[in-house]
Amino acid sequence: ASAGIGDADCSPGVRCRTLAALAAAYEREKHDAEFVRRQLPMRIDELLLTEIGCSFEHSLCELICHSASKAAGGSDSEAALAARGTLLEAAGCAATALEGLEARLNARSGVACGEYVTPLDDTSRGKLLGDFAEQLAAGVAAAVPRILRMATQVGAVELRDEANRQLPCMRESWESIVQCKTQITDLFLDNDEVAMERQNFLFREAVELMEVEEGLPELGASELPDVIKFLSVAIQSYPPTCSHRMRAMSRLNALLCPEEQPEMGELEQVWRSLAEKVLTIVAEAKLEVTAEPLLDSIAASKVDSDISDGEW
Repeated sequence: ASAGIGDADCSPGVRCRTLAALAAAYEREKHDAEFVRRQLPMRIDELLLTEIGCSFEHSLCELICHSASKAAGGSDSEAALAARGTLLEAAGCAATALEGLEARLNARSGVACGEYVTPLDDTSRGKLLGDFAEQLAAGVAAAVPRILRMATQVGAVELRDEANRQLPCMRESWESIVQCKTQITDLFLDNDEVAMERQNFLFREAVELMEVEEGLPELGASELPDVIKFLSVAIQSYPPTCSHRMRAMSRLNALLCPEEQPEMGELEQVWRSLAEKVLTIVAEAKLEVTAEPLLDSIAASKVDSDISDGEW
């Protein structure tokens, strides 16, 4: 977020920032909002494999805990059968995790890779799935010696107690990843609203600065391009009936065509140039918007005419 937007270091009636400073802050806000809009989905994608991996480890530990609890209450032969069944179910946990990743990748056209988004095609999806399958296979292989301890009643009791201690930690790890993704998603969804609120604040401050009665605020010729861009973009972001837009347009018109013709010093010339260029940009943009339906209508009429003439 841009610094200084909520600053209250100056007394009422004192100009805290120049128009050029407001223009710079407005540009920073737009840049920051776009940066967040671009980067946060990447951060979410980077957690995808970690989330599914943690989910797999939690499911595997939960399976071992449940099976060991059942084996601990039976005979050694029942415990051996439980161990054999758990080995097969462990492979099922890996298959479920792999299917989950495949479904998510199939729903995407790209995935984050470092600071960039890599387009996904059949080849890249296959490589991601293959690499993740190897990780899952390693996880199942590492669990096999633990599961075999379940083959006796004594081993099953020890494994049950061990898994019961590990399960809360694994659940916390998995939930922390999910919570992190949720927080990033919330931040992404709030980003545009917060950015718009801050940009509105800056524009309102600029309008109030333009309306001061004790003389024109300082504005250098070198600052004109940035201020012109700021005001023209900000004004066009509001509907014509918005009070702040109307106030800004009224003030710019008054600067361009004052009721009294004062002596034109350097500052007055800069402000008049600002008013002329901003009003021109806004007027041209309005003409383009107004012209679009007319052009579409003309094009449609031309098509109808061609069809009636038998050219199609």
